[in-house]
Amino acid sequence: MRARRWSTGLLVASTLSLLPTGSFTLDGGASRVTFFVNDNRGGFAGLAPDVSAQAEVREQDGTFSADVTVRIDARSITTGSGLRDGQMRREFLRTDEFPEITFRGTVIPVEPVTQLSFRADVTGRLTMRGVTREVAFPVRVTALRDSYLVDGSTTIRMTDFTIPIPRFLIFVAEDPVQVTLKLRFRASDQK
Repeated sequence: MRARRWSTGLLVASTLSLLPTGSFTLDGGASRVTFFVNDNRGGFAGLAPDVSAQAEVREQDGTFSADVTVRIDARSITTGSGLRDGQMRREFLRTDEFPEITFRGTVIPVEPVTQLSFRADVTGRLTMRGVTREVAFPVRVTALRDSYLVDGSTTIRMTDFTIPIPRFLIFVAEDPVQVTLKLRFRASDQK
């Protein structure tokens, strides 16, 4: 039993030594933030193409953690329909008044890190349309030599951010929006 704990401790320590630490910047070309809104006609998908993010990764108390800041230009969000996009920006997101969606939070593993791919929890403050709410969601983190891949999804309720539920004639959207993240962070000193 003692030998097993020692070997588990050694495995955790050796894995942690392989995790890159320091400052990381989002690789926009290798990252995607998408969303899906259900409605009574089948729903629609969208993309946030203008996203920037930074992460500060550090080893701490035998594990790792990361502070993350994400900014999305709400004016760039698109659904593939110019009419819908214009109405979304004008009436629902009010991008003239609130041009950015921001998130500031922390990423912490949910179990001892014994592999270079592990589950983690993201917690922090999401601000949309001038309203800030605490959010939490799970992600899968994969550490590479000089970068991290982060995959996850969460559900956000429009009404939590005072966004009216979209309706037009017979079209009625549902309140929860499914947001999917596929992000790549590269060490800031890498090009």
